[in-house]
Amino acid sequence: MKIPFVQPRFTGVRFSEHTLPLEVARDLAAYETLVVELAKHLFLKDHPERQRVLKGFAGDFHLHLERIDAGSARPTLSVVAAGVLALGGGGNGYFERARDMIAACIAAPDGQIPVDFPRELLPHFNQVGRSLRPDEQMELSTAEGSSAVLTPDRRKHLVLAADKVYEREVELSGTIGEADWEKSSFRLRLTDGTYAVIPMPEGFHSQAREFGGRSRHQVTVTGIATFDSWDKLQKVIAVKALDIQLDYQLSARFEALLSLADGWLDGAGFAPDKARMGELVEKLVGHYPEALPLPAIAPTPEGNLLFEWDAPGAPSIDLDLDSMKAEFHAFQPDETEIEKAMLLKDEDSWAQLFSFLGEILQQYSA
Repeated sequence: MKIPFVQPRFTGVRFSEHTLPLEVARDLAAYETLVVELAKHLFLKDHPERQRVLKGFAGDFHLHLERIDAGSARPTLSVVAAGVLALGGGGNGYFERARDMIAACIAAPDGQIPVDFPRELLPHFNQVGRSLRPDEQMELSTAEGSSAVLTPDRRKHLVLAADKVYEREVELSGTIGEADWEKSSFRLRLTDGTYAVIPMPEGFHSQAREFGGRSRHQVTVTGIATFDSWDKLQKVIAVKALDIQLDYQLSARFEALLSLADGWLDGAGFAPDKARMGELVEKLVGHYPEALPLPAIAPTPEGNLLFEWDAPGAPSIDLDLDSMKAEFHAFQPDETEIEKAMLLKDEDSWAQLFSFLGEILQQYSA
């Protein structure tokens, strides 16, 4: 047997196909936990003579995802088999009361929490609705038939009503500073110059050693962090993924060029060939010497590339993508010109180019 228990409604772009992302299923599991804990609280409040709930009070209460209906995404959560006995027996309606009280708590005006809702259970909203993005919401029906709308902002305020910080998913990008091998953590220098301490999984130690202190390479951290009421990052408490982006500034410049289409120059101008660009990215990203300054890279009207270094003598390279012919040009201190042409056909020619650039740019910076 099964009895429908609750049917939340999720709205947002991710739910437009009437499907439920797996990460949202974790929110539903957290909702089930909150229902159970609140039902226990209500039982003990009704039975002040007891220190704990009846044996097996919640052991048979389990919510099952029965189906997902249209209307964005509307998953039906039902209690099945033994759970029905819990609702009609030891549970004595406490789970339904908990369900209605959770909806009433979400629906309460900002800054208000129902008097009967225990403040110590509000931190459960760190998990309930955690996967919701800024343009998404979860709606529950109240006992009166109105809607209780849980948004990321409402979830934040519910948690902060009981705590000084709240948790949410976060993606941080920066460079690896010093590592603390004893505590298995490293300092991530963020783009605004501040630092965050990141828990470091054992499998990331070798990468931290390799890329620590190398500002050309960026790490992106996906995880869970705590924030205060002003949304200031307090602490990263869990890491889901750590990804290294080699030569991230160089990669960003190539990505911008790859987005160009023919006509980019006031209706004229050919876009660089994407296949050739892909080959070029493989040669440069992760291989460009860290001792060399990064060049500016601009497209030419003919569909080729111009590399320019911010250095005395205005050093530059015109690169023909079809032939891979690189023509270097710069002015020496006495204003005479230096020119050099190279065909970048193999690993040796690229190594020669990097060596040549190192000598020239070092000469100008001396």
